[in-house]
Amino acid sequence: MNMNSFLESERKSFERFKNYQLPNGFKKIGLGLSLIAFIAIIIIGIPQEFNNLELIAKNILIVGLLLISISKEKIEDELVKDLRMQSYSFAFIIAVIYSILLPFVNYFFDIIAKNETDGIQELGDFSILWMLLSVQVGFFHFLKKMHQ
Repeated sequence: MNMNSFLESERKSFERFKNYQLPNGFKKIGLGLSLIAFIAIIIIGIPQEFNNLELIAKNILIVGLLLISISKEKIEDELVKDLRMQSYSFAFIIAVIYSILLPFVNYFFDIIAKNETDGIQELGDFSILWMLLSVQVGFFHFLKKMHQ
């Protein structure tokens, strides 16, 4: 296999992956998973005894938001694709700003509240992924409503 055919094959694979979306029905599945997981996180978080269950619920929440994010709309046209890309861009920017600023904000409030601190602590992966996906889903639906 020569280099040009290899690169062409990889380009075609990437094009299929770039345009991949789940059918619209997965949006309802994602919403159901997200709601169940969100309620479970709230219930499990109260006793602080079920760390494994809380981790599973957080992962289910992330998967549910991802299903919502990559599911097609009932009418998937160029405007919807453009709005989706705008929402991904906006969510990425907000998540980066959130990830950079929130540890400093937490540190500042720790100093004010306790007069002692454990230092600046970075955010966990769940916080960043949850912020990224929830902002994308929310902003995408906001943009759709604005263009109707």
